[in-house]
Amino acid sequence: MDIESLTNKDRLEKFLSLLTAQERNTLRQSIFDDLELANTLVESAVGYFYLPFSLAPGIRINDRFYPVIPLSTEETSVVAALTKNIMTVNKSGFIKASAEGLGYIGQIHFSNLNNLHHFETKLCQLKNDLIQKANEGPAKGMVKRSGGVKDIQLRFIQRPDGGSMGIVHILMDTVDAMGANIINQTCEYISHLIEEATEEKSLMSILSNLNTEKLITVEIVLNGIDTTLAKNVVEASLVAQLDPYRAVTHNKGIMNGMDAVCIATGNDWRALEAGMHGFAARDGGYRGISTWTQEDNQLKGKLVAPIAVGIVGGVTKVHPMAALSLRCMGVKSAKELAFVMGAVGLIQNFAALRALVSEGISKGHMRLHLKNLIKQTNATSEEQDKILKKLEDIFRKKSYVSTTDVHAVLHELRS
Repeated sequence: MDIESLTNKDRLEKFLSLLTAQERNTLRQSIFDDLELANTLVESAVGYFYLPFSLAPGIRINDRFYPVIPLSTEETSVVAALTKNIMTVNKSGFIKASAEGLGYIGQIHFSNLNNLHHFETKLCQLKNDLIQKANEGPAKGMVKRSGGVKDIQLRFIQRPDGGSMGIVHILMDTVDAMGANIINQTCEYISHLIEEATEEKSLMSILSNLNTEKLITVEIVLNGIDTTLAKNVVEASLVAQLDPYRAVTHNKGIMNGMDAVCIATGNDWRALEAGMHGFAARDGGYRGISTWTQEDNQLKGKLVAPIAVGIVGGVTKVHPMAALSLRCMGVKSAKELAFVMGAVGLIQNFAALRALVSEGISKGHMRLHLKNLIKQTNATSEEQDKILKKLEDIFRKKSYVSTTDVHAVLHELRS
């Protein structure tokens, strides 16, 4: 869908033409008049806090084309930057993605073991029986979809007082669900069985959002990129590997794109953020989760990360806009959705680095930023257009614009 060259009205009409009658009604009523949906999602609802729902052009990953990318974000210039750089990728490069591992991690915490050796021996003896009982019990629905508990592992952590913590990892394949609830239920079920067999008391049972057992790799290859630009992007990528202060902002730029898709599809963006940042610090030092290299006439970007999302269950089915987003994107599995999110994050990363090492980040953000500043005044619609043109001239001359400039221009205009 060639949406980047359309007006807002034409873009909406073209998108509506792809929808069913029910989906068109959902989109038109996405500003809800009642609290039925809100009360389904949360407690004590009194209203809705709206976010824009936007579209970016489609992308091809491996051999599959995803015709449109739904985004929900309030961040200035994210959609514009993503759209521009998707066109660069579609014209001059390609995207490939892969997944490694199946398991999501649930944890049972035994915070102060009385007998470490006895605990380890018993758990080793019980392992297969625990997996079977869990798959016949709380994980039975996952097993029917070819998932369920796949393994049980044990870690020990030294306590400051010299004692030992025992951390039991329950590795589950939740198929196309993110599966937080079923993982938590399964961990609680298994914890009671372990307590009975070992006479140790667990402190708590819950999933981990640092999911190192299921990693998504996304790679982008760009051909014919200006050699100076490519070199500078690689240098900026290196800075994010060495300087944690830069790395945090580098990764935030990636999450600008990933979170927008995550929210639009009804997934848990807080869990996604926590897992991504935890993975960035997995070796004890925080660094960028993407890297860029230059080989011959190619610029190559790579992102490896735990992208834990789902397309069934939870808000993805309850929220009509989430269901609409998934249907229009055309993803067939949670893995495909993770591929799209990873690709969007990496393209957004390239967009940010490209701007930073060339024109600077302010120029791309400035027009929308100026509009926001003008909105904070009492300028009329006619005045706003005139003020914007004058402020753009000011920015070109001195490379910044302040609220004082905005009010000065408005005062001058009215005088």
